[in-house]
Amino acid sequence: MPNTSDHDVVGKLSWSPGMIAHEFKLATKSIYNWLNKGRIDFSLNDLPEHGVRQRRNVDQRSKYNQSLGRSIEQRPMMINQRNRIGDFELDTVVGPRGHSKAVLLTLIDRKSRFLWAYRLKDRTTATVNEALTKFLTTFNGPVHSFTVDRGTEFSGLVSLESQYGIKTYYCHAYTPAERGSNERFNRNLRYFYPKGTRFEHISAQDLTTTLLQINQRPLKILDWQTPYQVMLTNLSKNSD
Repeated sequence: MPNTSDHDVVGKLSWSPGMIAHEFKLATKSIYNWLNKGRIDFSLNDLPEHGVRQRRNVDQRSKYNQSLGRSIEQRPMMINQRNRIGDFELDTVVGPRGHSKAVLLTLIDRKSRFLWAYRLKDRTTATVNEALTKFLTTFNGPVHSFTVDRGTEFSGLVSLESQYGIKTYYCHAYTPAERGSNERFNRNLRYFYPKGTRFEHISAQDLTTTLLQINQRPLKILDWQTPYQVMLTNLSKNSD
């Protein structure tokens, strides 16, 4: 373990063991061994995404309409293959049901895996569209498409299509895997904001800091670049 201290590793434990191993040129198994032997004051259960993933409860709100709009089956290969930036997966992360209406609206670019999140007072169609309009008018890059579930909060996206030239694709009911990147990065957010978090108590600065940490993690799927690096590189190409 030359040039690597337990303190160095602890400083990266909001990362996955694979990310830590790549950063310090270690075997992923070594990180787990240190944790299992108690060499690091940290629990396996504290690692991002550790443990068996539970199936999400069926989202009853999506039953209201099975034909909101354009099906994901119509989504072109260009989007499916993640060949460009500007194709986004959207979702909402909720607070404790019955106690808080505030949610996080999350958007992730399919190519770069760059994550945005907006704190909303509720997840009504009007509030979601207002946040997306803010995103569309401030993001300095292309926005080609949204891929969303059939939640009622996304039922009004058609109003943004003609104005901004965006196409919206609705996933099949009860198939979160069709927004796999969004689902995974929502779990990353849950590392910082566990279930039960009341999002009205989260400051804008805290959310910004959290997003910076997530977007500056090197990812194996990106050849160990960070989402920030990939997004910046592609935006630079588009501006040439």
